[in-house]
This record gives sequence, C-alpha cells and structure tokens, in this order.
Amino acid sequence: MTQPDNQARRYNLVWLALAVFVVPLVVVHVAYLASVIGGYVPLCNPYVDGCASISASGRHGFSYVFFKLGMIPVAVLLALFWIACRQWLLLLGDENRFLLAAIVIIGVISAVFLVLYTIYLGSRGDFYRFMRRTGVMVYFAFSYLAQMLLLARIQRLRMAGRLVLPAYIPQGKMALVCGLFVIGLASIPVSNFMVDKDRLENVIEWTFSLMMVSYYFFTWRAWRHSGLFVHFRPLGFRLRP
Repeated sequence: MTQPDNQARRYNLVWLALAVFVVPLVVVHVAYLASVIGGYVPLCNPYVDGCASISASGRHGFSYVFFKLGMIPVAVLLALFWIACRQWLLLLGDENRFLLAAIVIIGVISAVFLVLYTIYLGSRGDFYRFMRRTGVMVYFAFSYLAQMLLLARIQRLRMAGRLVLPAYIPQGKMALVCGLFVIGLASIPVSNFMVDKDRLENVIEWTFSLMMVSYYFFTWRAWRHSGLFVHFRPLGFRLRP
C-alpha cells in the first residue's frame, strides 16, 4: 500500500540549481589559488591577464586532487539538474516531450564529458591531451545547447501564461546565451590565426566558464520563484512545482 501524498516527505530541490552555480566556482578558484601558493602558476586576475588556464590550475600538487574530487561531483549534480529541469517543465505544462527528452540527453552527455575531461586532466601524452580536449569541447558545446533549449521552453511557457517570472530572469538567461555565442565565435580566429594566443585563449576560457555557470544562477531564481519540490513515497518519488 502506498503512502498518501500528505504523508510523503517533501524536499525542496531549489538548492540543486544553486549548487551547480556555486560549487564549480569554488572548486576552480580554490584550485587556482592553491596552484599559486604552490608556485605552479603565477598570481594574476585570470579573467583579465590570462596568466594561467583553468586546466593548469588543477594540474599539480594539492589542486590536482582537489580539482578531481570537486568537479566529478559537480558533473553528477549537473546530470541531476538537467533531469530535474525536464520534470519542472513537464509539471508546468510543457507538452513537447521530444525537446524535453533532448534537454536531458544533451545535458547528461555534457556532464559525462566533464567527467572525462576531469579524469584525464594532469595526464601526459598525446592521447590524454586529445581526451581532455574532446571532453572539454563536448562539455561546453552540449551544455550551451541544453541551456538554449531550456531557455526556449521557458519562453514558450511564459508566452502561454503557464509560467510567470520576474523579467530579469529570462533577460539574464538571454544575455548569457547571446554572450556565450559571441565569445564562442570570437574564439575561432583567436585559436586558428593568432600566433601569441595563449593569454587571450585563457581569458576567453575563464570568461566563458563564468558565464556558463552563471546561467544556473538564473535557473535557481526561476525555481525559487515557481518552487520545485520532490515528494518521496515508499514506492518511489515524484516532482512537483
């Protein structure tokens, strides 16, 4: 016999979107500072000076272990985040199950490749370099695609009157998605035609990463405004807005 809904335990899932915003920021910046203290990278503002890449920040000493122990759980949280996004949209009345499934699949793939990148970070050799590069490129590309799809579904629900949000939430998401697109385009000539490109590539990498995780901040605000809860029962659970 299943337990009635009013006896089920109710947990707020809003923290999940906040976690995928805060935790990677903490992990990356702590790893960078630890690498500075250890003498592995110079001290600077990497968003402006580009003196070190994110990968270099998590490649040596304490940072090597800390980065891996931090980013693999982040990937797990990201996979759960995209699954929760699908349920949230469903419960708000989104009937396009194909696109909702695509959001989950693309988002989970991005999380898997983040794990791949993290595992091979710090390993030497052409094969490991290829795996790191593939991992980070697929992670960024698929995360961006999932973010665009989520924004499109949110806008559709707002137009249908099924979701009411403060204007700054969709506007913030739109600004980030457009900004990421511009930075992504700008990185192409930098990577392929510039000779002394390392510092500028590092600036682009840090800025792109910051903007990408900032998208989850606005998702957190959207979830907090509309509410997202999971109801556990003896034979399973279900999500509710």
